[in-house]
Order: sequence, then structure tokens, then C-alpha cells
Amino acid sequence: MKKYVLLSVFAVVSLGIAPACFGADELKITKDRDGTTWSVGSGETREKRQAEEERDRDRAWNMLQNQSIILDRRTTK
Repeated sequence: MKKYVLLSVFAVVSLGIAPACFGADELKITKDRDGTTWSVGSGETREKRQAEEERDRDRAWNMLQNQSIILDRRTTK
């Protein structure tokens, strides 16, 4: 029984220390009013991804603003 307790403690400690040692610069935690966001990757890839998301969002808004909306008032029977 003592072996299992010792193994469990070792597992918990190693799981807590390993990410901090090997991937400290790759994990970014951001807390805001909506919740907590965990970002994995280097800072450069995060910046590229955020820029691409902003560009996609701008393109989507431009598409919505520039399209003509046609309302279909036919009734179905």
C-alpha cells in the first residue's frame, strides 16, 4: 500500500513539474471576464493565428455588409 501512495505522489508531482520545465514558453494563460483561455505554442505562432483570425473576421463582416439580402415572402403549402 505504501508503494502505491508513493507512486501516486510521484505521479502528481511529476505531472505538475514536467510542463513547467519543458514547455514554459509554449503555454500562455489568459484570464478575462469570459473565462480562462489556454494557448499552446510559441508567441510567434499565437500572433500569426490571432492576426489570421482578425483578418477572417474582417472579411466576414465585409461579406455581410456588401451582400444584398432578398426576402422570400412565398408561403409554403
